[in-house]
Amino acid sequence: MNSENDLKHFNALIEAYPTATAIYSDRNITIAAANQEMLALWGKNNSVIGKEMAAAIPELINQPFINLLQQVYDTGITYHGEQEAADLIVDGQLKTSYFNFTYKALKDEHGKTVAIIHNAIDVTELVLTKKKISETEERLSFALESAEIGTWEMNPLNETVFWDQRCREIFGFDGHEEIEYKSVLHCIHPLDKQKVAMAVAAAIDPNRTETYDLRYRTVSQSNKTLRWVHCKGKAYFDDRGAVYRFAGIAMDITKEITANLSEQQLLSLIRHNADHMSIADMEGRLIYMNQSGRKMLGVPENADITTMTASDFYTPEELARVQQTLIPQISEESGWQGVIHLRNYQNKQEIPCDVNYILIKDPFSGATIGRGATARDLRPEIKAKAELKRLATIVDISEDFCNYCDLDGNTIYINEAGGKLIGIDPKHINGANLYQYHSAASSAEIRDRIIPELYTHGKWSGRLELVHQVTGEIIPIHKQLFIIRQEFSNEPVAIAGIARDMRRELNAKKAVDKKTEELQQAIKEMEFLANTVPAVVWTSHPDGMLDYINDRWHERSDVSIAESLGQGWIKVMHPDDVKGVIQRWKLSVDSGNPYQTEFRMLDKHGNYRWWLVRALALKDANDKIIKWYGTNTDITDQKELERQKDNFLAVASHELKTPVTSIKAYAQVLEMMLNRAGDTKNAVLMSKMDGQINRLTSLIGDLLDVTKINSGRLEFDNVPFDFNQMMLEIIEDMQLTSGRHQIKHQLSFKRMVTGDRERIAQVVINLITNAIKYSPNADRIIIYTEDHDTEVQLCVQDFGIGLTRDKMDRVFEQFYRVSGTKEHTFPGLGLGLYISSEIIKQLGGKIWVNSVIEKGSTFCFAIPLNNGN
Repeated sequence: MNSENDLKHFNALIEAYPTATAIYSDRNITIAAANQEMLALWGKNNSVIGKEMAAAIPELINQPFINLLQQVYDTGITYHGEQEAADLIVDGQLKTSYFNFTYKALKDEHGKTVAIIHNAIDVTELVLTKKKISETEERLSFALESAEIGTWEMNPLNETVFWDQRCREIFGFDGHEEIEYKSVLHCIHPLDKQKVAMAVAAAIDPNRTETYDLRYRTVSQSNKTLRWVHCKGKAYFDDRGAVYRFAGIAMDITKEITANLSEQQLLSLIRHNADHMSIADMEGRLIYMNQSGRKMLGVPENADITTMTASDFYTPEELARVQQTLIPQISEESGWQGVIHLRNYQNKQEIPCDVNYILIKDPFSGATIGRGATARDLRPEIKAKAELKRLATIVDISEDFCNYCDLDGNTIYINEAGGKLIGIDPKHINGANLYQYHSAASSAEIRDRIIPELYTHGKWSGRLELVHQVTGEIIPIHKQLFIIRQEFSNEPVAIAGIARDMRRELNAKKAVDKKTEELQQAIKEMEFLANTVPAVVWTSHPDGMLDYINDRWHERSDVSIAESLGQGWIKVMHPDDVKGVIQRWKLSVDSGNPYQTEFRMLDKHGNYRWWLVRALALKDANDKIIKWYGTNTDITDQKELERQKDNFLAVASHELKTPVTSIKAYAQVLEMMLNRAGDTKNAVLMSKMDGQINRLTSLIGDLLDVTKINSGRLEFDNVPFDFNQMMLEIIEDMQLTSGRHQIKHQLSFKRMVTGDRERIAQVVINLITNAIKYSPNADRIIIYTEDHDTEVQLCVQDFGIGLTRDKMDRVFEQFYRVSGTKEHTFPGLGLGLYISSEIIKQLGGKIWVNSVIEKGSTFCFAIPLNNGN
């Protein structure tokens, strides 16, 4: 954990983690590394890296997390936290969040803790949601108890019913055991039993699923008490349409039914009155309120009005005025009439009303037993007056020209904006005629065409011209005229008008027209430019649907441009390429990343040709895609050249292999003959010649492998083998060929691997050979393997020239070689790493490099333990 390479290695690993992850390097809980997800949870940036947690995140000092981390460091025992709260300063505010997290010790080969890895998942939303659900359930239970509502649930499969205590009281059952449905039917009044049974059957029928909402009578089986109940319920069905649950609520409405029956005759005459009507006793307890009153005062349809009093419908101050001042004034003969303010039962809004009070007397004793009230809502009348006043105010302050004339055109009123527009003081209008401040042409049109149309249709709108009374300027306007009629006789009495100054709008339209013309010219120039380039040029909407293709398309395809827009271009693509191309295009459309792919397209001669397609997204300041711009370039000839090149390399490599093998044999025979003859000097030269032939053989082998890879003919023989034994053999052989470098190894992997032993060995030898070749001034390389459960990882570390970031991204490309001042020192075709990467990929693994310039490189690969097919 102390070397720069280790830190970079850990940083790379942490950034790859999908969840928030950090590593702490010592018992002081120093933050060695943290990915962006963890920094976001802390509310910090990269500046905390390298600091002790207490200094980097001071709000954690009095929280348990630093102590827990130190315990894990001391004991090596992993700690798991579930939904634990942490107070963190995020965006400048201290917030409480909840996390599932793990502190796990990383140990060396001696079992000593060298670091702690920390993984965390933010579960704040889950914890808060659970709390809300729990609170909601408690409130629901309390609400049901407060409303004296019982709950029940019926199991349709075994026809049993479960009741809470309130339901048992309503239906007259004791105990807590489940009750059979047939027993429930026994406690229902005989006249209601069939109605209940039919309603239940309809509710649990999957073909009907009717609402279960019923009022009926029950008779207690214990004391024969008659009750009225109101039941509501809902049936639940599974995917096959079978009912598995039927549940709902029950309310005792006996008092409500009794009260309604006793009051029915008294209230039948006033129930449907349009005004509010109510009856209350002398203590202010309500006895009745009609539907209009309920609607006006916000009383629910099913609310028991007898539980309400006058205090529910007055403010305390208004209630005191009614009780102390107004009620004593109610006359036995004429009652009392005046304005009072009632209050809506639900939203508490005050309602001004014109009220009539009367006293209700006992017909036998003559004593006053209550009072009746009728009330008319004054809000519509007040609103109408306010609207008129507001309309007058709006007209006065309006920026539009507003005027009011008699039928002869004499101006009665003009607002301030209108007077300013035509240069007249509204306060001194002096009956100026509308024909006076309209142009001659507009005046003629008003007199000859508009006035007759106003008498016929009541309104007119269109373009006219005003004349400024001081400067004489002609002012274009859009005007609306209305005929005003007498309320009762409907006779026309005046003309009202509203006009909007069109000068600014017309000037803006001219500017827009000019810009539109310029834009159209620019579009024409762009289309001309697009049609002059040899490639097919296209654009698309942000959703990936093509909306433009240049004329070059006609030269390539029989399908018209119109048919190819949207997704029509897919129909000319080779069927084998469609799926991959669409997937890559969708990925770019969703992410906004540049798009590049190759596919075959049918040309107008019926042949498939290869195309290279590239596209870039045009984005706004908020990084939102505005449009896609793309090109299609015909690369069929390039593809054919590549195929010919591959064929040439295959043939040339194969043809070279045979004579090179013969030359190698002759060289070995000559070396042996010279040694026997005692000519050691020439024998050494033959030995060197043999070494160069080996290099040539290796180069030919690389060329053959490349052609096999490009043609998809690289074969693998996957068999189980001892990976560690293979490594030891390779290291021993390579050590014999390297006199300067000491090959050190740390082989931690000790299991069997199923794969192509020779190909894997080829990759390992290539990595070791490169490590030796590119570290000419070093005297060692290090090879180490690691067991990663389902895969084996191998790394070869050298201490040579290293690589820059741009070279690290390209070393696995075909024919790429290290460039620069030292290029002459490292000969080769640049195929070894390309072949190695292709072998690893086809084995289902991955290969990568970490490097620091002038300090060395570490090449690694990881492959699955089982590559058998």
